[in-house]
Amino acid sequence: MNSQLKKALSELTGAYYEEAPKEARYPYTVFSVRRISEEDGVETYSLEIDAWDNSPFYSGAEDMMDTLERKLHRCSFSTEGLLIRTYKGNRQNIPDPDKSLKRVREQFEMKVYRKEG
Repeated sequence: MNSQLKKALSELTGAYYEEAPKEARYPYTVFSVRRISEEDGVETYSLEIDAWDNSPFYSGAEDMMDTLERKLHRCSFSTEGLLIRTYKGNRQNIPDPDKSLKRVREQFEMKVYRKEG
């Protein structure tokens, strides 16, 4: 993924890219991106965001994801050279082998338009 898109998504989501640093405090979010297609200059991606919490219940991670979902669904985010549109998608709780951790994952659909000039 190019650094311009990575920077824009970090700013938009407030999440870490790929994995959180060891000193990250719970709860936190992490994002990853997978390009699905490109057609007529519009790139389509799957933007996966994971909310992590070290709580006995999913509610903290779910609340974080609820907030992100409200922010990102039908969002238009413009930065130098890019226009990013996001839409909510598949969401689920993911059991972790470490029962003290709770994870909620959502896969957003993302369209990226490159600005000319």
